Amino acid sequence: MLHKNKLMLKPVSELLGEQFFIPAYQRGYRWTARQVRDLLEDLAEFQQNVHGKPTERFYCLQPVVVKKKAEEWELVDGQQRLITLYIILRYLTSLDAVQGQQCYSLRFETRPDSQEFLQHIDPTRAEDNIDFFHISQARETVKTWFKERPGRDKAILTTLLNDDRAGRNVKFIWYQLHDEAEATTVFSRLNRGKIPLTNAELVKALFLHAGNFKRSGEAVRFQQLRLAHEWDNIERRLQQPDFWYFVSNTPQEDNRIELLLKTIADTLKPPVPMQDPYYIFLKFSHHLKNAKSDPQAVEHLWMRIKHLFMTLNEWFDDQNGYHLVGYLISQKVTLQTLIHWHETSQSKNAFLIQLRKKIKAIALPALAPQGNATENPQEEIAAAISSLSYGDKSLRALLLLFNIATILTNANSSMRFQFRRYKLDSWDIEHISSVSSQMPESTPGQKAWTQTIQQHFRPEDDSAAQDEQYGALQTKFYNQARRLLNKETFDSDAFTKLFNEVQKSFNKNSRKDLENSIGNLTLLDAATNRSYKNAIFPIKRQRIIAADKNTTFVPIATRNVFLKYYSQRVHDMTFWNREDHDSYQRAITQTLATFFSEALL
Repeated sequence: MLHKNKLMLKPVSELLGEQFFIPAYQRGYRWTARQVRDLLEDLAEFQQNVHGKPTERFYCLQPVVVKKKAEEWELVDGQQRLITLYIILRYLTSLDAVQGQQCYSLRFETRPDSQEFLQHIDPTRAEDNIDFFHISQARETVKTWFKERPGRDKAILTTLLNDDRAGRNVKFIWYQLHDEAEATTVFSRLNRGKIPLTNAELVKALFLHAGNFKRSGEAVRFQQLRLAHEWDNIERRLQQPDFWYFVSNTPQEDNRIELLLKTIADTLKPPVPMQDPYYIFLKFSHHLKNAKSDPQAVEHLWMRIKHLFMTLNEWFDDQNGYHLVGYLISQKVTLQTLIHWHETSQSKNAFLIQLRKKIKAIALPALAPQGNATENPQEEIAAAISSLSYGDKSLRALLLLFNIATILTNANSSMRFQFRRYKLDSWDIEHISSVSSQMPESTPGQKAWTQTIQQHFRPEDDSAAQDEQYGALQTKFYNQARRLLNKETFDSDAFTKLFNEVQKSFNKNSRKDLENSIGNLTLLDAATNRSYKNAIFPIKRQRIIAADKNTTFVPIATRNVFLKYYSQRVHDMTFWNREDHDSYQRAITQTLATFFSEALL
């Protein structure tokens, strides 16, 4: 009994005599004439190129996924490739010169007519159904291709049927599901793009193939074990959440090394359609096939992957590298772009300057054409950010940068921005002091807001400790909220009056034209934001402090805002007024000016 999935390379010769059945959940045969010709061209190119070369060389076909069912193999994936190869083999073995070769069998669980037609293809019946049409078209394409290339039939058939002893053969990537696997579930995952046979598994199998190593015997075994060990170490490091979300923006459960493989694959020359689900594997496979004259091809390719990993590790361990690279990756700058800048920079400092220039173009696009050489960069930054308003596309990038710059402008800081939390959580641009336009419109929303007001303004036992002005507001709004909630029918008009009075009292020194400016905006995760949206400043401040106490990730600049660290006078922690607004906006300007000036050092 097979208890786990099995991955191996299997020569076509070992499929001869096997029995496959295509289950009911599979669609019919749909390969086009072009796809059939491409396969034949690839086989012919391989056959010509390996003539006289080491016998370990082989041509690798894309995977077939199977599950053993009694004496047959249930074909979960790979139907199109296996049927096409069957048509080619049946055509070749029908020729007098190469008669007598055996083939595998294909049985259709719910389409017996297709099974019979595949064994005896009759072009006159091509219009009977769509399966017959595509099968006939494939057979005619094979026939035409060989007639245009007389004498190639024997060579191609030999290449297809050579076993591993003869070598220079054709192999499938054979993926056998374990006995308890549910084939229909696997098929569904395959067709939704959740492919159990990943590019990483395929590339690893390609790298570990003994024919790719110059040595033989125990030396090959040692090299295989070393490469496998290094592969696993890289994957283990990428599984660490802080490291993964430093280099990636998207969740991935396993085979995270594919991020590195993709970065390298994009630089390899063989053209492969990006939309191909096996794009990464095919890139590596074609590259190694084209580099077959180099016995160190696998080693050289593996060294590139290791070097990329070590570079990422170096960036992660460096305070500047971690934050600058992490920021750019969060803004969808590709690893390949970052690696290019790194390789073409004359020094580490030059690389960091390049990163800051790109960051400036993203966070302050209005200043990007001017570069860094300005007479008064602080004034220009002040003008650029003062023009920003709630809803501007660059605002999120700017506020994120402010958090990162706050950390980096302190040379003694060992704090690190949590990219993991930033990428896993949904983030909002939040008003520090709520605005009238945010009044809840639905009755449930109005009730929730009123309950929050009642809870917040509930009189304390130690009333003497309360500020006199605040105490009067506390009593007033607590009683209004309690009466509103105790009514049998919720009074929306009374709610509107309460909401407007609270807004007027706690935003009395604010200006309506500044409500949506950057001095009244901060970055916060959506879960926390939803818990106090429309709330007045003291309630928001209370929630932020509670979140910080509970070790919920609160960006440093957001925490500083609600603790009024940027304000010149903090005698009143109840209101967010015009002075607070201006002090906060100046702090953003000064921090960013310092951050960008360091790029000139």
